[in-house]
Amino acid sequence: MKTAAKKRVDRKREPSRSRSDLRLEESRVAELLDIASQVFLANGFAGASMNEIARLSNSSKTTFYARFPTKEKLFIAVMERRMDTVLGEVTAPLPAQSPIDIALKEYGTRFLRFALSDDQIALFRIISMESVRFPELGERFYELGPKRGQTFLAGYLQEQIKLGHLLKDNPWTMAEHLVSLLSGGPVRWTILGLQTATRTREKQQEHIAGALKVFLRAYGTPAAGRV
Repeated sequence: MKTAAKKRVDRKREPSRSRSDLRLEESRVAELLDIASQVFLANGFAGASMNEIARLSNSSKTTFYARFPTKEKLFIAVMERRMDTVLGEVTAPLPAQSPIDIALKEYGTRFLRFALSDDQIALFRIISMESVRFPELGERFYELGPKRGQTFLAGYLQEQIKLGHLLKDNPWTMAEHLVSLLSGGPVRWTILGLQTATRTREKQQEHIAGALKVFLRAYGTPAAGRV
């Protein structure tokens, strides 16, 4: 009885955790994930060491493994944080009243800036290699990245259909076609390391213009104009 009473007293004496403490924890986790991201992108999934990440982040192994018990869970956390950050830029609202070719050019520019960044190419290569062994990784990447981006684009295209700038068709399919045009051809080869031409802004804009010309020829109405 005395022991139980003592435990109750001890719990009462424990200070409540303030919001600032929680923010500090969140900041610490963000710092840890930044370090983990650097290690994964530099060494790949197989080459990254959990112990090395814990050491570089000045985390005790007990605390580190309590939060991230496996390398897979840590990598998913790294990927989730990165995708949340970059998708915020790619899916920033497009002005519905602007000419559709101008708005889609802006979207294409954002898309390629993201897709062809060194970190994103490295991340994509890791996911491509590991998703066969670790299917959840590929599924989470799709949910957090391509699906979210395509959902955003489909919403914009739906509004353009209502304005009479695009033919009445399935906006999800239309978005899928546009993303395929933007991410295909020389962009795909650049991601695979076979070409580097599309890393320049001039070549990227040339590629975007070609993709939009094909897209608007297929789906655009006279009200939309032409690129």
